[in-house]
This record gives sequence, structure tokens and C-alpha cells, in this order.
Amino acid sequence: MTESWGQFKSFDGKKFKALDAEFTNEVSKLIGGQDLTTCFQCAKCSAGCPVSDKVNIQIHEVMRMLLFGLKEVLETDMVWLCTTCYTCQQRCPQGIEITDILFGLKNLAFKKGITPAGYIGARQSLYDTGRLYAPTEWERDDLGLDPVPELNIADTKKLLDKNKLMKLEVEE
Repeated sequence: MTESWGQFKSFDGKKFKALDAEFTNEVSKLIGGQDLTTCFQCAKCSAGCPVSDKVNIQIHEVMRMLLFGLKEVLETDMVWLCTTCYTCQQRCPQGIEITDILFGLKNLAFKKGITPAGYIGARQSLYDTGRLYAPTEWERDDLGLDPVPELNIADTKKLLDKNKLMKLEVEE
């Protein structure tokens, strides 16, 4: 696929850096990652993926990149566009916890400053307003809806503070 999503672009023509066994080892320590090496590339995960037509690399290719220690996997759309439907994980004949690995990859990518353009803004909006998206009054008027109700976001802020969502820092 040659389209792009956010800051991520197709890998067409990209030359990858040398394989990094340490990265593969790091990923194998993620939840679900301990079974990473059992993947034999049957592609059942990709065949059932509901976002397979929206990403620049299929989930079975992500698994191969992980095995080869290619850190560029953190730059793939699949890491962020995964809907966490667990279809890939349920279809895997090896029982690899693929979706759980993707959660870990999101965390690794975020810590390295690799995120879709809107992610940081959405996180701040959730913290400040309790919403990922704040509809405008004219949008609601066009639909004949009442004004947007005010939210008590104290509990939301408390939860996000407790989980340190706003304290995550970019490394390197």
C-alpha cells in the first residue's frame, strides 16, 4: 500500500538497517512476546484483520519484522491502527498473543516519540475536557442536537493521573 496515515508512509523502496537481535529480545519480554519465535508466517492473522486494507504493512509482516529485529516496525501503521478486536490472536494456530504484542509495541513507539500526529493532542483533550473530540455548537445545531453537556472530569483526571498517562515521557 502506498498511501500514508499521519506521519507514517509506505515502506516501498526503504532500505532497512542491520538486524538487531537486542530489539527482538526486548520485544520477546513484552506481554505475549515470549511466543514470538513460534510464528511460521501462515498469514491467518492478516487474512482476518479488519484493517488490513488500511495499513502499510500486514500483521504477519509485523511479526516477521519483530523476528528479524527491525526497529522500523515501530513506524508501521499497524501498530496504531489495530482495533484490538483480537481476531489475529484467535486465528493464530501457534497461540501467539499478537494483539498483546501490539499493545507493547504502542508503548515502545510512544516512549521513542513515534506516534500519529493526533495522538498527543487527543490525549491532552481527554485530560482537559474528558473527550477525545470536542464537537462544535454548529455541528450539533446542524444535527438538531442539544448543546454539548458539561462533564465532571475530576474522576477522569484522577484515573489518568493514577495511571500516569500524562507523565509518559519521550526517551532519546
